[in-house]
Amino acid sequence: MAKQLTCPKCKGTNLQAVSEVNGEGAKLWKLCMCGICGLSGAGKTKTTNYWVCGDCGNKFKM
Repeated sequence: MAKQLTCPKCKGTNLQAVSEVNGEGAKLWKLCMCGICGLSGAGKTKTTNYWVCGDCGNKFKM
């Protein structure tokens, strides 16, 4: 029998997956000054995945 994922705060099972992206995208001045070569390393972002409880609103990492 598989263990069902639950909210650590309220023990609810009404969970939804959410992704948050943090960081900087490509800057306009880099594209203008460097052209296509400016795109390399231009967008430094980090994606973090969370579960959000539909019952109590608690957000916790996957």
